[in-house]
Amino acid sequence: MAVSPYINRELSWLEFNRRVMMEAMDESVPLLERLKFLAIFSSNLDEFFMIRVGGLRDQIEAGYDKLDVSGKTPVEQLELISRKAHELTSLRQQIFAGLKKELESEGIVIAPNLTNNLDDITEAIFNEEIYPVISPVTLSANNPMPFIHNLRLCLYVLIKKDGEIHHSTIILPESLRRMFRVKLDKTYFLFTEDILAKYLHIVYPDYEVLDSYLLRVTRNADLTLDEEESVDLLLSIQNYLKSRKKGWICRVETDSRLPQEILGEVAEHLQFSKDVVYVIDDIIDMTSLFSIVGERPDLCYPPFKPVLPEDVDSTTDIFEQIKKRDIIMYRPFHDFGIVSRMVAAAADDPDVMAIKMTLYRANKNSTILESLMNAARNGKHVSVVVELKARFDEARNVDWAYMLEEAGCIVTYGIAGLKIHAKNLMIVRREKGRVVRYSHMSTGNFNEFTAGIYTDVDYITADEDVGKDSAAMFNLLMGYTDIGNWNRFYLAPKYIKPKVLELIDEEIAFAKAGKEAKMIVKVNAVIDRKIIDKLIEASCAGVKIELIVRGICGIRAGIKGVTENIRVRSIVGRFLEHPRIIYFHAGGKKRVFFSTADWMERNMDRRVEMFFEVTKKEGRNFLLNILDLNLSDNQKTWFQKGTEYVKTKAAKDRLNYQDFMIDNCQKLYTRKAKL
Repeated sequence: MAVSPYINRELSWLEFNRRVMMEAMDESVPLLERLKFLAIFSSNLDEFFMIRVGGLRDQIEAGYDKLDVSGKTPVEQLELISRKAHELTSLRQQIFAGLKKELESEGIVIAPNLTNNLDDITEAIFNEEIYPVISPVTLSANNPMPFIHNLRLCLYVLIKKDGEIHHSTIILPESLRRMFRVKLDKTYFLFTEDILAKYLHIVYPDYEVLDSYLLRVTRNADLTLDEEESVDLLLSIQNYLKSRKKGWICRVETDSRLPQEILGEVAEHLQFSKDVVYVIDDIIDMTSLFSIVGERPDLCYPPFKPVLPEDVDSTTDIFEQIKKRDIIMYRPFHDFGIVSRMVAAAADDPDVMAIKMTLYRANKNSTILESLMNAARNGKHVSVVVELKARFDEARNVDWAYMLEEAGCIVTYGIAGLKIHAKNLMIVRREKGRVVRYSHMSTGNFNEFTAGIYTDVDYITADEDVGKDSAAMFNLLMGYTDIGNWNRFYLAPKYIKPKVLELIDEEIAFAKAGKEAKMIVKVNAVIDRKIIDKLIEASCAGVKIELIVRGICGIRAGIKGVTENIRVRSIVGRFLEHPRIIYFHAGGKKRVFFSTADWMERNMDRRVEMFFEVTKKEGRNFLLNILDLNLSDNQKTWFQKGTEYVKTKAAKDRLNYQDFMIDNCQKLYTRKAKL
């Protein structure tokens, strides 16, 4: 039977999350950073169950049984997901057990047995912090099982009175701390559920406490929002957020000590099937480990200070510098603060007439958004296109929308049915009797926090054609007017996919003509069927294709006669790889683009995205160097082998490209790429 060149999306994502978890086993990673990778893995897995598993179960409930690109039905996908997720959950527990031992040798003890020497402390914590806020519910005909919200922890308690066994529940309030830090001979992190279990005799003074078991439910959060029927999108988003907490259960994590007969009763109360149960031997919900990571700086990555882009001076007028030369930079190695300072300067600059920006994800206390509000208060025309449907940032974006509008900004919410994922900023300035547009395009969000942990490309220019496209893009987003005659921008959902397919076709033509044909694609995901089929066609024609795909990759490389000219790799390291950079040899022209769009149907067909060619020599060389260094990395690179990935570290001539960038990011401007 022929090997399929297509890989299931969900299994590919689980394989990516395995790569994340395996960083926790890499001894070259500082100890507390390894613990953080377990927390990241756990957070990723929570979202996967809420969205992807939830969506598949919805398909099954609706009777949808069509095959996906890899030839699997929703039922078959769920079975394979369950098998793989159970395997990964078990591996996570093994890794955590090892890390706990290593941390204890460093004086950090996580979830210890609550021995007598801790009694005074745990009793005080229970009486002062826990007991006043819990609400035990003993189940009866009058007291049915209370609703457990998404990702909430619940202690299920067996109690006995007058020979009769009763069942009771205590849902841990969101306001209650998950753990308590206690400094004695060592630093102890005591978990709330362990302290509560120790003092249940106080909670149930008239009962004999037989035992207690912790469980956590994950609910479907892949809920549909009908924008077309929504009169007020802002209000609809707020109602949607409330309903997300109450979706049906798609995973239950339980204490390994929970007996099967009790599990059956809990399943009947909560209405879930036992195939969604994941038995946990240690702490449930390892996202809580994030709060431990900063405990010892010496067990974390050493801090570094990002630098200004080459020839950029923080003391000189930023707009004069942009007019002299485009600014291109690579976060987090270059200082994203230059963007924050540019917006702050524009807010107070009497020559600035207008500022326009798209908002997908912003950080709490964003100085950029504070500057926009300041600009509006100073009488400038400020318009912000807010994407209310940025998953898991909806609530924050709703809050920002209200604050921006209150400050005098014009706030709109894009185009119904499309997410606004393009990352653009335009500052309009009056200079010597003429209007100059300063355009900022990026692969990353205007988020000052993630700018320090994600890799992304930023490009700032005063180019007139780019400025015209920037203005036209904002008119499209706010007035729904497509000029249809763009100078430099290609926007999804109308223009990016056709352009990508056209560029691949050009490489195919070069290959068939016996000329060098090559592509390098650095993106977060490749799953669009039309693009995958075109890549297969290109491989068959002899085009050499390097895919650097951080996450989901739906194409299987190395199949003779099909994808043998394709190689797939993934880099997982200290920083989250986030930019999309695409190179086409183009008969020696070496065309380079950056984009906000991954190669997925959702990005190409259901979002507003940007695809931009960098034509100036310095900028092109800068992006080529990023690709060259990605291909040269031999410490954090995983190579696709079949449907899995393997990492082989070089013993000599080692290059961790992210580490190299910390000390050498200025070389991106001058280094000669080997491509």
